[in-house]
Amino acid sequence: MKKILITGASGFVGRAFVARWLYDCTLLIPTHGELDITDEYSVDGYMMAHTPDVVLHLAALSNTWYCQQHPDESFLVNVVGSENVARAAARYGAKFIFFSSDQVYNGNKECGPLSEDVPVYPVNHYGCHKLEAEQRIAAVSPNAVILRASWMYDAPQQGTAMHADFVNNILRAVEEERPLSMPVREYRGITWLRDVVENLPHTFSLQGGVYNFGSGNSVNSYETACCFYEMLYGGDASRIILPDYERYPVHERNLSMDNDKIFRASGGSVCFPSTIDGLRLFVEMTSVAR
Repeated sequence: MKKILITGASGFVGRAFVARWLYDCTLLIPTHGELDITDEYSVDGYMMAHTPDVVLHLAALSNTWYCQQHPDESFLVNVVGSENVARAAARYGAKFIFFSSDQVYNGNKECGPLSEDVPVYPVNHYGCHKLEAEQRIAAVSPNAVILRASWMYDAPQQGTAMHADFVNNILRAVEEERPLSMPVREYRGITWLRDVVENLPHTFSLQGGVYNFGSGNSVNSYETACCFYEMLYGGDASRIILPDYERYPVHERNLSMDNDKIFRASGGSVCFPSTIDGLRLFVEMTSVAR
């Protein structure tokens, strides 16, 4: 049984990981008071005292709008904090798993699924800071596994705040009978949180490097939303889902990732369905239609 330190265990991915794997390994779940990632001495002291086998670094400021308005705070948490944890993990011999983001691709002009080898040109603070964190982590911990995660969704959980994800945005629009505009000139993979959590332990044995980590998508965001609406409710989606042709006028926004590298590197253990297939399975296995 591995001893896994999770930063950001109270977040969207962290809560789901803890719930799924709590009884299969030893989980270290420090509070902010016990482990402040922006304080290198706090990080080093905690790591020395607990000597985890794996560090799953999920702690981040992930709201892109907030990061854009507060770039210094974003840099401190998403870059400096991540480097602090990676450096301490390397010092004490722990495997470091870093959650990066598909936002590093948000300035790319290429069409089709993007591989990890293409040069990336993030255009917002969040994407830039995630990319700089990747670079700093690779420098201090060459064995670190860097996962470029896609946008994620899950079923609404009773008693918790509704996460602003793809599924909940559409469910809320239907409930409020409010049209929802979706961009036609955007391609983006969207991944069920369950698939992320199931695949994560298979990343612990990967060689160090950058890996796309999430479902691919060959259709645009408007088509994806229409497909999901029809899966849930049947019939015509046009009453609720509206095409937005004006967003991203200069070039199409393409965040769709090729996940072949991680599939091959893991011997097929890390495997994601396409976005549409994942949504179809999600609808079949959950009760989300209202």
